[in-house]
Amino acid sequence: MWPNKSLLLATVVTALAACSAAPTSETPAGAEPAPSAHFRILQVNDSYKIEGLENGGVGGFARLRTLRRQLQADATPVLLLHGGDFLFPSVMSKYLQADAMVQVMNLLDGAPAAFDNEMMAVFGNHEFDTPDAGVLLRRIVQSDFSWISSNIRFNFSESAAAEPFGKRLPQVHDVLVKQIGGAKVGFFGITLDSRKQPYIEFDYDLPARRNAIRSAIDRLQSQGAAAIVALTHQDFDQDQWLAREYPEVNLIVGGHEHFFIEKQIGNTWITKADADNKSAIVHDVYLAGGKVSSSHRKIDLDQTIAKDPQVAAEVERQLQRLAGLFDKQGKDLKQVLGYTEHLLEGVEPAVRGRETALGNFLADTMRERMQTDIAFTNGGGIRINDNIPPGPVTLYDMEGLFYYDNKLVSFALTGQQLLDVLNNSVSKTHLGDGRFLQVSGIRFGYHAEPQADGGVKYRVEAGDVRIRPRGAKQDQALDLHKTYSVASTDFIWEHGSSDDYAIFGKGKGKTSPRRLDDGTAIGFRQTVEAALAKLPQRTITQRVEGRIVRLAP
Repeated sequence: MWPNKSLLLATVVTALAACSAAPTSETPAGAEPAPSAHFRILQVNDSYKIEGLENGGVGGFARLRTLRRQLQADATPVLLLHGGDFLFPSVMSKYLQADAMVQVMNLLDGAPAAFDNEMMAVFGNHEFDTPDAGVLLRRIVQSDFSWISSNIRFNFSESAAAEPFGKRLPQVHDVLVKQIGGAKVGFFGITLDSRKQPYIEFDYDLPARRNAIRSAIDRLQSQGAAAIVALTHQDFDQDQWLAREYPEVNLIVGGHEHFFIEKQIGNTWITKADADNKSAIVHDVYLAGGKVSSSHRKIDLDQTIAKDPQVAAEVERQLQRLAGLFDKQGKDLKQVLGYTEHLLEGVEPAVRGRETALGNFLADTMRERMQTDIAFTNGGGIRINDNIPPGPVTLYDMEGLFYYDNKLVSFALTGQQLLDVLNNSVSKTHLGDGRFLQVSGIRFGYHAEPQADGGVKYRVEAGDVRIRPRGAKQDQALDLHKTYSVASTDFIWEHGSSDDYAIFGKGKGKTSPRRLDDGTAIGFRQTVEAALAKLPQRTITQRVEGRIVRLAP
């Protein structure tokens, strides 16, 4: 039996997005006038580094605290909403079990000992990275803010059915209604099911998701909510589906993609901010005369926004705490392993959407070590989610790059199979999907074709691909019938089918290509560190050179 904790029930709210009008009926003649209210929503999502990016030069929680305080200056209520993914994955959470992240987030109201009644978070898929359910439960209980989940149930007991978190944990709500002025605003939360653990059950297949959303909306409306907000962590296309299916939802505050998105479907706005608090979105929401209206704006949390001293001090304390763990192992997180001549972009919108110097270096190193014609690694496996500026490359950078230390493998693909792989690689480029490949020994262009529904279809043709097989001095046209040797990671080789690479997958009738290597476990990180040590002046010189090009329509 999980013990209840006497923490205050938080009622964090959400509402509408930019320049939209909710489909709300007019107040009938003779009835009481509809309540009115004005409040703000401060929206962020996908936060992994408490200090922010580029050694704290951009983003971070200390700047977010400053922005929140500035928005509160005129006494307008400000609700801070997080769109999920913050407990994991990060180097700090890997070693400190996400404790540091929650301690820093607990200070975002400026009151270390108080429960934040105006802050709420939805579960992201990475909240369930840990196989230890106790870690997740401890972080929830530790949180001085509310969580919301309308489609996840927890197995508190092996002998009983899973039940909503809120049955045992007062910080977690299925739905929530907040009264602002004389108006009630309600919200619910939806999380995709990509991180399944034995202790979690999702209502996310389409029928179950429909039931969860319909039930949440009905409950909020029965409690008199004048505006409804969905706080979600799922793919952007599923947010668009939600907006089309449920027009009574005024705003979808989203996470999961790591870059700024805004789109209006009917009267519903969908918004997502840049990851790691690089940007935030501010909504001004008005309820008046039975109608909802709002405007929103993106704010970059750059060096023009000062760091809050209290939060900055806690961030530094946690960084020192992490460094102390490495010191006990005889390691220095600031140890310089080498240098880079050019910017190594590791933020996910870059490595998951275009050629980068970092991706070139990693793929080149892989190809050289495995002695293959070409090599590729998926952007989703590059976990640093930060940029390494020209200058030192440190042990801390390596810890971030290789959060998952995959092994290297080699195998054979025909030219046709390689073309299929490239087409899948670019198929979700606009969404920053982890399937996007960084490559070596190959150059290709892809076409972007607008579709009638407003979407985009991406396509690679055989004539757009050039290969430089090992030992060749010039690029060659892709030969669909020729066999090429390929280096990649064991993750892609074994589990690529989870990203729609049909040729890669083990079990359930799937068979990956036969391996060319002898099966020796060759660590990707070990390979990269050894290659870096052997470079002239230990300096990475790769730059963006046109290996992957988006072709003009």
